[in-house]
Amino acid sequence: NGSQFEAGVFQAALKRWGVSWGNSTTHYPQSNGHAEAAVKTVKELVLKLAPSGDLSSEEFLAGLLEFRNTPHATGLSPAQIVFGHQLRSMVPAHRSSYSNQWKDVMDARERQAEADANTKFRYDLRSRPLPSLPVGAPVRVQDPKTKLWSHSGVIVAVGQYRSYRIKFASGSVLWRNRWFIRLVVPAATESGSSEESTSPTAEAHDTKADAEMPGKEQPQLDPPPVVLRRSTRTRKPRVTFSI
Repeated sequence: NGSQFEAGVFQAALKRWGVSWGNSTTHYPQSNGHAEAAVKTVKELVLKLAPSGDLSSEEFLAGLLEFRNTPHATGLSPAQIVFGHQLRSMVPAHRSSYSNQWKDVMDARERQAEADANTKFRYDLRSRPLPSLPVGAPVRVQDPKTKLWSHSGVIVAVGQYRSYRIKFASGSVLWRNRWFIRLVVPAATESGSSEESTSPTAEAHDTKADAEMPGKEQPQLDPPPVVLRRSTRTRKPRVTFSI
């Protein structure tokens, strides 16, 4: 959403290097889950090894090196996936750990791709896509802090990955994900609402007037007869014994 990503210098650099770039909407981290998980891990690493913010310290660099040598769920570390072997660090290791293992790397990539496909399949089972919104539709936008639908605007463009460019009443134009957008339903006409609201009242008034008229007698209904309930239990005669 930053204007620096729309600058001509940045777009020209992407074109020269053949990079296909796409931005994600704000306040929706699950759209870029792998990157957000990596950011969370690095933040924890900085908090533990470089609380002062000095990322050039030896403690932080050594911790980052060990993180790159730590195996993931695929059984291989990031260093093995990228370079085909472990990186030499302060932790003692056998020399065979630094040999190239490209076959294992390819197998790990296949396992990772299969795990990603299974994760997507399980997510799609319980999720449904929201209906798309056209350009020019009035919408309400949820505030990321208060969680209230307190902002209103108009859709001016439709982007990729279910993102919409919205122009707010203040004049600002921002990208928002479809999850935080709701279409504004127009209110009903005053004539229709007044007819619907007066009809039941009129009927209730007529019924009340008929009931309060002194000259109009109401039919008297006889109360239903009272039916006595008798027990149907079989009784046995009482037997007395002489002692």
